Amino acid sequence: MTDNPYANPPTDSLVGSINPQQLEGSMRHDGSLLTIARSVFLAWEKLRILYIGILTLITLTLVGIAGRITVGILAMVVMGAVVSNVAYFAGPTIETYVRWLGYNRIWPRWLMFGCGTVLSMALAIILLMAELFPNLL
Repeated sequence: MTDNPYANPPTDSLVGSINPQQLEGSMRHDGSLLTIARSVFLAWEKLRILYIGILTLITLTLVGIAGRITVGILAMVVMGAVVSNVAYFAGPTIETYVRWLGYNRIWPRWLMFGCGTVLSMALAIILLMAELFPNLL
């Protein structure tokens, strides 16, 4: 034993202090931010396919109902696609931070994905409806 109260404890006292069965059901990782971010971002990239599919379906449906496409509408759709994909990064960024703090549950991912997708759908519908059907709004 050392006289320094701030010294690290001897390594032999740490052996066996963590039971692997206690980690069952939680995300197993080495705790580094890079490892956490990699797994979170890969999971969100799989969800991005669903996100883009939903927004594409809404956009094509509204443009198809209107039966016309102009340069202005096309520019708005492209700009909306860029903005929605940039905003999508908020989800994995927040989840990475939450997991880095030690909370390893899955429900925050689905809550953020659901709320973000609904918000993006609402914005897409409102903006497209205002451009395609100006007399309705």
